[in-house]
Amino acid sequence: MFITIEFFEHMDVFTASSRNFVSGAYYIALRIPYYLNLILPLSFLISILIFLILMVRNNEMITIRTSGISTASLMKPFVVLSVALIAFSFVLAELLVPITLSTAEYIYRVKIKREEPSVFFKNDRIWFKRDNTICNIDFYDVKKDMIRGLTLIELSKDFSIQKRIDAKTGVWRNGSWIFTDVVERTFDGNGIKSKKTYTQMNDIIKEHPSIFKVVEKNPEEMGYQELEKYIKKLKQDGHSIRKYLVDLYNKVSSPFVNLIMVFAAFSVGLRYSKTKHISKGIFSGISVGIIYWFFHSVCLSFGYSEIFPPLFAAWFSNLLFLSMGIIGIVTLRT
Repeated sequence: MFITIEFFEHMDVFTASSRNFVSGAYYIALRIPYYLNLILPLSFLISILIFLILMVRNNEMITIRTSGISTASLMKPFVVLSVALIAFSFVLAELLVPITLSTAEYIYRVKIKREEPSVFFKNDRIWFKRDNTICNIDFYDVKKDMIRGLTLIELSKDFSIQKRIDAKTGVWRNGSWIFTDVVERTFDGNGIKSKKTYTQMNDIIKEHPSIFKVVEKNPEEMGYQELEKYIKKLKQDGHSIRKYLVDLYNKVSSPFVNLIMVFAAFSVGLRYSKTKHISKGIFSGISVGIIYWFFHSVCLSFGYSEIFPPLFAAWFSNLLFLSMGIIGIVTLRT
C-alpha cells in the first residue's frame, strides 16, 4: 500500500525516463525499512485480533477459561513478543532507517530531480559558492525553512574581499528569502570602506530551500544518538530545541506502541462474540490503530506548536491507550 501510494505520488517524475524509473525503484526500495517500522504495530495488533477471534470461533477460548487459565497468563507470550518487537523496532530506527532515508532523499533530489549538490555541510555549518560569492549558514531550520546566521562574502578577481553581508535570520516567503537585522560592509585596500545596517533586506541569496535539505537532515533521518548530539549543539548555539525534543522523545515512545497493541487487542478481541463475522473484528483492530495514530499525530503537533511539553506530547497517547486497554481487560466478563 505504501509503495503504491509513493509511486503514484511521484509517477510523473519516475516515468520521465528509463533512468528515472530505475532510480525511482531504488528510492522506493530504500524507504521500505521506514514503512516496515511504521506499520509493524498495526500489523501486530491485527495479528493478535485474528488469533483471538479464531480461538473464540473454534470454542478454544471456552476450553482455556474452563481450564483455569487467566487473561494475564494468556497475554504473557504476547507481552514477551512485544518486548522483542520493541527492541527490533528501536534497532531498526537507530541503525537502518536513518541511512536508508538519507540515501533515498539524496537519490530523489539529486539523481531524479537533478538538483545540483553544490551545497556542502562541514563542522555543523552549511557552505556554498555562487560565482564570486561564498556563503555560510550557521543553522538551517528544516521545519520552518528558516536561516539563522547568514554570512555572505563577495570576492574580487584577485580574491580580495569586496563586500561582506551578515544577517541574523532569514525566512522563505512567497518564493524569496527575506532577511532581518542585516549588516553590509564594503572594503577597499585600506580596510572597511563603509558600513550600513538594514532592518530588512530581500534576496541576499536566491537558492531554493530544497537544496539545503539535501545536506541538512530531517529528524526522521537521524538516529537517537545523532539527534541528541544535534540538539546539544543547537542548545549551545542558543537555538530553540523544543520541536526537536519532541522528535527525540518520540523515537523512544514509538517502539513501545507494540506493547500497547497487546492490551488494545485483548480488550477488543475478547469481547468478540461467535456470531460476529471475522471481518468485523479485523475492522475493529484497524479502527483502533487509526484512532491511535491520529491522536498521537495531534499530540505531536501540539508539541511542535509548543502547546504541550515535548515529553508529554510524545508519551501522552501511549499512556492513555495503555490505560484504556488495561481498563478494557479488567472490566471483561469472564
